[in-house]
Amino acid sequence: MGRKLTNEIEDEPGEPMVARSKMGDATVSELEVKGIENLTQTEKKHLLLQLSRDRVKDSSAGPWEIVDVFREEWRAVKDTLAQPVEINVRDIGRDAPFQVLMDVTQFERELETQE
Repeated sequence: MGRKLTNEIEDEPGEPMVARSKMGDATVSELEVKGIENLTQTEKKHLLLQLSRDRVKDSSAGPWEIVDVFREEWRAVKDTLAQPVEINVRDIGRDAPFQVLMDVTQFERELETQE
């Protein structure tokens, strides 16, 4: 039985996570991202959603390779504590580097450790 983390992410146990952009029909599977296994579930979700949005803009985007991941200390963002994460990615198809920046909240990390 599968579950959905949001209405944009399909995450079924034993199956690769897939993100679908609300902006169009583009989907990205974690199988298309080399090195994604080193990310947490929350980081994977954020990254796949960003990559699916990029694919909407340019259908030739992907596959990708994670080059570096930087995680900063917790800091206050709005009314939550967040851990800024910077992921350097290379679009293998276009041989183009880019960065994905995200704030993973403490609440998301706590949910992740409970799963």
